[in-house]
Amino acid sequence: MSAIQPRLLSRPFACALLSALLLAIPGSRALASAHAAPHAAAPALLGVVVDTAGTPLPNARVTVSEVGRATTTDAEGRFTIRGLPPGEYHLSILLLGFAPGHIVARIPADGPDVRVRVALRPTPLRLSAVVVSATPTGTETERLTQATVDLSGAALARQVASSVAASLASEPGVSQRFAGPTASMPVIRGLTGDRVLMLQDGERAGDLASSSSDHALSVDPLAAQRIEVVRGPASLLYGNSALGGVVNVISNDIPTAVPTHLEGTLGMQTESATPGAAINAGVSTRLGTGGALSVRAGLRDMAPLRTGGGPVLDGTDSKAINGTIGYGHIGERLNVGLALRWYDFAYGVAAPAGDPEAGIRIDGVRGGVSAKSGLQLNSSRVPYLRLEGTSQWYTHDEIEPSGEIATNFNLQTQTLNTQATTAFGPFKGAMGVQALFKQYHPTGDEALTPPADSRGIGVFLFQEVPLARHADDAEHATTLQLGARYDDYRIVSEDRPATFGPGITTSFRNASGSVGLSVPIGDRVTLSGSVARAFRAPTVEELFSDAYHAAAGTYDIGDPTFTSETSTGGEAILRATGERMTGQLSVYRNAVANYVTPNIVGDTLVDGELVPLNRFTQEDAVLHGVEGSAEVHLGSAFVVSVMGDLVRGEFSDGGGALPFMPPARVGGGVRWERDELRFGAELRHGFAQSRVTGGDVDIPTDAYTVVNLTAGKSWLMRNVMHQVTLRADNLFDERYFDAASRIKRFAANPGRNVSLIYQMLF
Repeated sequence: MSAIQPRLLSRPFACALLSALLLAIPGSRALASAHAAPHAAAPALLGVVVDTAGTPLPNARVTVSEVGRATTTDAEGRFTIRGLPPGEYHLSILLLGFAPGHIVARIPADGPDVRVRVALRPTPLRLSAVVVSATPTGTETERLTQATVDLSGAALARQVASSVAASLASEPGVSQRFAGPTASMPVIRGLTGDRVLMLQDGERAGDLASSSSDHALSVDPLAAQRIEVVRGPASLLYGNSALGGVVNVISNDIPTAVPTHLEGTLGMQTESATPGAAINAGVSTRLGTGGALSVRAGLRDMAPLRTGGGPVLDGTDSKAINGTIGYGHIGERLNVGLALRWYDFAYGVAAPAGDPEAGIRIDGVRGGVSAKSGLQLNSSRVPYLRLEGTSQWYTHDEIEPSGEIATNFNLQTQTLNTQATTAFGPFKGAMGVQALFKQYHPTGDEALTPPADSRGIGVFLFQEVPLARHADDAEHATTLQLGARYDDYRIVSEDRPATFGPGITTSFRNASGSVGLSVPIGDRVTLSGSVARAFRAPTVEELFSDAYHAAAGTYDIGDPTFTSETSTGGEAILRATGERMTGQLSVYRNAVANYVTPNIVGDTLVDGELVPLNRFTQEDAVLHGVEGSAEVHLGSAFVVSVMGDLVRGEFSDGGGALPFMPPARVGGGVRWERDELRFGAELRHGFAQSRVTGGDVDIPTDAYTVVNLTAGKSWLMRNVMHQVTLRADNLFDERYFDAASRIKRFAANPGRNVSLIYQMLF
């Protein structure tokens, strides 16, 4: 396994950030006291979570979305959150086996502590909590004007797999770009790669998973307490690389509240399609009166993948070790936190038998430091300020079967984000400034591009206002959401006359915006709609490539004259939620100007062998589709579910289908859940995909049908929650291929896979 290179640790930004936070943490009490001198701190928020019979519920996770704070309840169901500025807050409460709780708490400027009591209702239905990745205002899911996915609790246990993409692949509107069990990426509404932004705890994952189909995401799904997905453009809040959507893996590595008890999680997994095991464990504990320490570590070791029908995809074994240590100091008005992350990995790249590239391995590491702080301001209109920064270093070697390093990739990423919550009359929202810096340096005989630096600065404003006659109706009122953003993004390539030519500076300036409206239809049904403009700057590979790309099997040539992709589109969402049913139906259309796509224009010789010649091109495109899901609780124990999605992407000038579009899918299932036991079965059918660009790369795929079974048991023992899940995916060992995969001509999806997952929460 590789080690972090010392020269990477000496980056000035990383050292400055680390030093500042280490100095700030011991002195945070004094700083908080200095700020607090003119005004006393606001009352604390004290709460208790119980079931409908009044029994206290331990281990429930309580999240205050507007300020990014989270904690869990103790053995008596109690929780405490201090340091909230005066204002109104949406609390989201999650616990396995219960419907998500939601309550609005109002914190006054002074007076006694605010006390709340939340009663959670047992339910076998899968209900969404507040999705913090979708809005800075903590809006309830029913009022969001974008389609979202919240994977947590029992649903996460039923679906957690060897990668984040595989864990999400059965969600409506979400599939995966399969390149083996490790190197896979989510596909959202037909878009993937650099068009889908991958986050961990709200921060960009500073790796190269989006740049090439053989690069893996350096985030362990077992570390997730929940996974959130925003389907559709999210450039307004996140800037570049969010044209298709956002996936946020939430592990809460930086404590944001002082634990009232020793908190911990443990997850273990083993499966038959990739024999081996994975484990991830973490604990958080109080340090002094205002401090908290969090430590987490994980290990994953998997053998090569067995595909449908029995063949093994040789060379696709993998190993990974990851760890995090985080510290938070929570004062009356100032909160600061720091986390150090490390992810070391090695895996094989899938290749057809007899291919000269067979046997290539990738060995790398991602490390980083993340810092977060929040300050209660003495202002009723701008009550809270958040400052977040990261510095990450990533490197991996692509190693030939001979042991020679063909290419080395180094990427360093720094981010700095400032966000202030705002309250102007009925308008509630946020405004912020975000900065992104990347230094990309590939070396070796097979480097696709020259080294290049990127820099992006963005400013945004988001506002939400309830359109109601009376303030008391705000929670169920028609709600208007408005947003605007401006970005300046540029990429500078390095001079490499012998291979890539002179250095070039490319600049991209973009304005984004959105208007959304949510209208309640009765107490349980909401109709939402939005129109939005979003953007994406071309990648370094799309601009400057001029080399053979082994992962795609093509010789790639970029174009430095490319302009930004801009998406203009709309979406309508119908949501229904009741005690015995929940459902969501979305219809969308996005017109993307200057869509960058591979374009095979012939063949060329590489080391005496003919390979497809790919010249990236830009053409206008349109993507439109429909997706939906529903669950109905029948009787006292049975739940019936259905889902389906369809996306169609095509060039606007009638030039045919966009490449690598996922097929239409339908599915259904039934679950039996009573007390501690759960059993379920589901069927998923993917239709044939014949709308392809053709050639040797984007080939048609046949229809397939898979059957999955689950069984589970959960129980509470001495205030410790235990959960065991046994899952059999692709029960009849169907051999099928992923239409969005770049290697679908030879790599089938996983065959019959029996998984055993154990989780513990205390």
